[in-house]
Amino acid sequence: MRITCLIGSLFLVLTACSQPAGTAADSAPAGAFAPGNEGIDLSHHNGRVNWEALGSAPIDFVYLKATEGRDWKDTRFQENWREASQRGWHVGAYHFYLLCKNGAAQAENFIQSVEVRDGTLPPAVDLEYAHNCTPDGPKAAVLAEIDDFLTALEAEYGAPPVLYTTPEFHRDWLADRFPRNPVWMRRLSGPPEGGVLIWQYSMKGRVPGVDGFVDLNRIPDER
Repeated sequence: MRITCLIGSLFLVLTACSQPAGTAADSAPAGAFAPGNEGIDLSHHNGRVNWEALGSAPIDFVYLKATEGRDWKDTRFQENWREASQRGWHVGAYHFYLLCKNGAAQAENFIQSVEVRDGTLPPAVDLEYAHNCTPDGPKAAVLAEIDDFLTALEAEYGAPPVLYTTPEFHRDWLADRFPRNPVWMRRLSGPPEGGVLIWQYSMKGRVPGVDGFVDLNRIPDER
């Protein structure tokens, strides 16, 4: 049984300079990825959000953590989705992928938590080394599990998921693979090279309504 949830606007970065037809970016609501758009991503780590105060921030999109691994669900996701979706932002959901867990099972966790809804952005998957587990199989097998995850989400939501990643992880695992999937790149030292649709440029942003630091994301002028 699917749990009714909300899906939010994801931060995207493309792996190629052009967008092939049928990508997640193509299926996004009009204006979601307009050059210069700014956004944040939130999870339970950010605590309770004062959404009234956040409404004064120059934000165009909000990404919300929904799930992690095979069975963990973010305790703030439902509340955050409900609030963000009522305030006019583009909203999306993302999953933190654990390299040591089954890809199909992780996809099921996300699908059970995030309802398919018109007008939302495609799902995103966080693929990085930080806070991850050690793969328990050869690289080819782990990549096959990631492919199973991506295939299941595309079938459910009708668009290739966005790959959130870092330059190091992209180099080691994703480069020249999964060409249909846009990339959302974290690079704190400057804009990523080539084909970036969404760039995470800071992990220490400040916005009204959120205590502590938040991640800041931008749609670059050139992509």
